[in-house]
Amino acid sequence: MGFEESLKKLEKIIDDLHSEKISLEKSIEKFEEGVKLADHCLKTLDGMRKKIEVVAKTKDGKLKIKPFEEEA
Repeated sequence: MGFEESLKKLEKIIDDLHSEKISLEKSIEKFEEGVKLADHCLKTLDGMRKKIEVVAKTKDGKLKIKPFEEEA
C-alpha cells in the first residue's frame, strides 16, 4: 500500500474514532489498524528522508550533491 493511500485510511480511522457512533470493540480494532498505518507511514517517510539530497556550493564555487542532514 502506498503512502498516500495509507495516510487517507489513517485519516478516516481518526474521523471514525472521534465519532460517538462506534462501539468500544470497533474503536479498539480501528485504533490497532491506525497504529499499524501510522508505523507504515513513518517508515515510508524515514526512507524518503534518507533519499533526499541537497545541492550545495563548495568553497571554489562548484556545485556538489550531498546527503540531506537533519537539524539537531
